[in-house]
Amino acid sequence: MVDLFLNPNLPNYFVEAPEVTSAATARSFVPEFEAAKVVTFPNLEANIDHDFWAKLDTREYPALRKLGGQVQDDNNLTVKLHRESLEQRGVEPGLVKALCDQFQAIYGALLPVYRAVFADYAFEKKKVVWRLSTLMNENMHLDVYAEERPEHFARMFINLDNQPRIWQTSWTIDDLVAKLKGRIPESAIREKSRADLWKELSFALFGPSPQEWWDDQPHHVAYFEPGDVWIVDSRQVAHQIFYGRRALSIDFSVARESMRDPSRHYLAFVDRFRAESLDAIAA
Repeated sequence: MVDLFLNPNLPNYFVEAPEVTSAATARSFVPEFEAAKVVTFPNLEANIDHDFWAKLDTREYPALRKLGGQVQDDNNLTVKLHRESLEQRGVEPGLVKALCDQFQAIYGALLPVYRAVFADYAFEKKKVVWRLSTLMNENMHLDVYAEERPEHFARMFINLDNQPRIWQTSWTIDDLVAKLKGRIPESAIREKSRADLWKELSFALFGPSPQEWWDDQPHHVAYFEPGDVWIVDSRQVAHQIFYGRRALSIDFSVARESMRDPSRHYLAFVDRFRAESLDAIAA
């Protein structure tokens, strides 16, 4: 169960779904996801051997620090492709088998739930990222990119470790846009690409490094305990990993047109911000 320390100066966008214990008891949480909510599932059993993941020595195998892979409709095929990737990376056979056993168990427990939670979406690319390196005091941010990403995504996080994964979260994109109207230079509004203007929206309030935001903006604190599962559009809710070691994210992509509300796509926020800012300048 997530331990939350809520800041009264921020909206509370955390939603708990204790009724979800499996795919059979899940419903679509797409409306909440697109509305910049963080939905947690305290009674969902993810079939994780936390001690295995905590003891995994990624210093010996640096290639394990961040593992990405495509998910197939057949879990056995997915694990087979993961196995081949691990073997190509030079991971020793005993550890490859142990990792694949873990992959199989977790996929079997979680992928049906993931599909039920995002049942309104038609998935395109089906990607997972095993995040197996220690992160501390990451900068507060919205997810930003070097280039525009026209697709939407459906993102679920799972804490694999035997220690809490500590997040701090701050303003949603709705709050951010309202706060930054009139504060971004006209030249940036007119000339920057959509990808760069999105970075400007994140960096203008939080800064691009951990030192710049320190104690400047209010934040909630969430301790995601071992096995906790949650969904959040990390392009809509400002966040930082204050401390975390082993986690999985499931990141299937979705065509923007298949969103319940395409106006909630991050590039739509950029376009509205630019148009409204230029209208205000012209007035």
